[in-house]
Amino acid sequence: MDRKDDMDLESLKNMLSDVPDTDEFDLDSIIAEVSGQAPAKAAEPKITAEPEKPVEPQPAPAAETKAEEPKTAPRNKKDKTAKKAAETAAAEHESVEEAREARIAAREQKMEERERRTAQKIAERQARREAKLAEKEAAEKAAEQQEIVEEAAAEEASRKASISRKQARAARIAADQAEEEEDIKLVDPEVAMHAARRRSGILSFRSLLVLILAAAAAYLSFAPSFEALPLPVVLDILQNPTIGIGALAALQILALLIGIDVFGNGFSSLLHGHPARGTLVSFAALASLLHCASLLVFPDQGGVAVPYTAVSILLLYAEMREARGRSLAQARSYRAVCEAEQPLAVYSHYDSEIDACNAVKCPLYDASSFLTEIERPDTVDRFSLIYTPIALALAIVLSLVASFNCGEPVRFFWAFSAILSVSAPVGLLCAFGASYKNTASRLLRSGAAIAGARQANLLRGTEKVMLLENDLFPTGSIELEAIDNLGRITDEQILGCAAALTESAGLELGRVLTDTTKERFGITFTARDVRLVEGGVTGAVGTSRIVLGTAALMVKMGIPIESGHKGQINMYLVVDNALAGVLTMRYQTTKNTYKAMRLMRRMHMNAVLAVRDFNISPAMIEEEFDLRRGFADQPDPAGVDRLLNPNYAKGDAPAAILTREGAGPFMQVLRGADKLAGAVRSALTLGTFAGLLGMLIVFYLLYQNAADALPVMNILLYQLIWYIPVFIITQQTR
Repeated sequence: MDRKDDMDLESLKNMLSDVPDTDEFDLDSIIAEVSGQAPAKAAEPKITAEPEKPVEPQPAPAAETKAEEPKTAPRNKKDKTAKKAAETAAAEHESVEEAREARIAAREQKMEERERRTAQKIAERQARREAKLAEKEAAEKAAEQQEIVEEAAAEEASRKASISRKQARAARIAADQAEEEEDIKLVDPEVAMHAARRRSGILSFRSLLVLILAAAAAYLSFAPSFEALPLPVVLDILQNPTIGIGALAALQILALLIGIDVFGNGFSSLLHGHPARGTLVSFAALASLLHCASLLVFPDQGGVAVPYTAVSILLLYAEMREARGRSLAQARSYRAVCEAEQPLAVYSHYDSEIDACNAVKCPLYDASSFLTEIERPDTVDRFSLIYTPIALALAIVLSLVASFNCGEPVRFFWAFSAILSVSAPVGLLCAFGASYKNTASRLLRSGAAIAGARQANLLRGTEKVMLLENDLFPTGSIELEAIDNLGRITDEQILGCAAALTESAGLELGRVLTDTTKERFGITFTARDVRLVEGGVTGAVGTSRIVLGTAALMVKMGIPIESGHKGQINMYLVVDNALAGVLTMRYQTTKNTYKAMRLMRRMHMNAVLAVRDFNISPAMIEEEFDLRRGFADQPDPAGVDRLLNPNYAKGDAPAAILTREGAGPFMQVLRGADKLAGAVRSALTLGTFAGLLGMLIVFYLLYQNAADALPVMNILLYQLIWYIPVFIITQQTR
């Protein structure tokens, strides 16, 4: 049966097109077999692991070929359609594979994109974290830097403010001095010395008479209250008030006549607009006389029966002793000026370079400047300009209140006299004269003089003391101990070269070496191109280049030093870059200089070494004088030249003068100034407190009409009790 007739090839092809495209099904072979052509070959399984080499086809026998020829007939149109369908299926299969591969590639690309984004997010998060940390650290550093800048700015502002205050103070002092100098008339110092000495002698005698009158007035005031004290009845104030009060008034008038100049100066200074402490004394004496007159005119006014005549006379005595002490002190200061041929002046100079006040010794630029400072109004005078008007006004007001409170205006004189009797304590009146006299006497023995408490206060405010070579090691305290010759030149040449360099440099050491050279009949040389360097001096002697310096300078130059010379005060002489010899020096501390340095230490002052001698250093000074570490300071060579400039303190007012060289008189001036300024300040403080407190106490007792609590004895005891600490303070200035 013919298959061609029974089967539809098109339907068969469509059916077979659904078969998977594998190597097991060959569509062309199946179609050929169905159409009666050559049988289809069995498809071989495809091995994908390792492909084998193709087998070459063997030629078939001729008979067999002929028998099979009918099966290889040409394909018809349907065969072409089937082949085309197969190709279409293959193309579709390939497109499916490509789509699958595209999906896989897209999936992989998406995963890669996701991983890239994740990594990017992690990196961004890490970057933000690091940025925040960096920003926080930067903010902390900026805050720290800002704090440092603010602290530095605050310190700078404080320093500038301090400087401005000091400059303002200096300007104010200069303005006051310029105004005060208009009223100062200078005379020859010798004439002024004799005048001040004569006045002090007269005041001493007259004050003694006033003291006797004060004692007599006190006896007349106390005797009626003590039966053990003999007193004629005619002078008894309680039994014969008219004669008794008249006797006290007579003693008062006699005392005023003896001290008429002091009494008159009190009113004169007030009229000229410069009230002094003597103004209160003059008003107290006047109030006592008015009280005596009121008791005689109105005997039954109440209050105390004995006026305060003894107290007012005692105040006059205290004022006269104060004037006597001041005149005697000025006479001693004038004497120091007359005895000095070329005196040195002591200044309190503000150095803007180091922002400190230095006590310095410089030449006295103007001889009349120190005389002007002696005659200038002092600390107590400036204090009186404030205290006296306040005390006087307060006494008047309190007296009016106390008298009108009792309804008896006539008791104003009692109240006014009682309040004025305590308004000017004896300690306040004697706050300056005795201390100034003691200080001037001590300084005159040391070869110095001070202008007054005002200038003493300026010296007391100094922070550092400028010391020169002669202050530390006076003439004769430096000696040559030994010369160690290293064999290049002779000992005389070593000594001559060292003397030539130091002498040309203007060092005190040069004078010592020159004198030693002359004593040994050595050779003297002339140095050229001498220059001071840090730690030594250099120059040329003949054709050789000479260097003389310390061990530190030798180390800088790279010159080895023998260990046996270390730790001594040695000078190394280098000739043409080769060590030629070692000079061992001895710096001896004198007794006076040692005491002066120890005194400076007790006064808590530091030293500024304005020395050119390269052997003198802060460490050497601290070791030689047994001082604390950091006591001395030494500027660089340029700073030393600035300190040694003769015009360094020009323009400042001299506070004291020196007639002798050395650190001893210099430190005695600073010590005397410190004690004088401290004593005057303490006495004024105690006197002011005692005066104001006494006025308030007396006013309270007057207001309460407690006459029994205000007898003359109580007022005198109050004055003497407050004078005891002032007297002790004054004795410390001896």
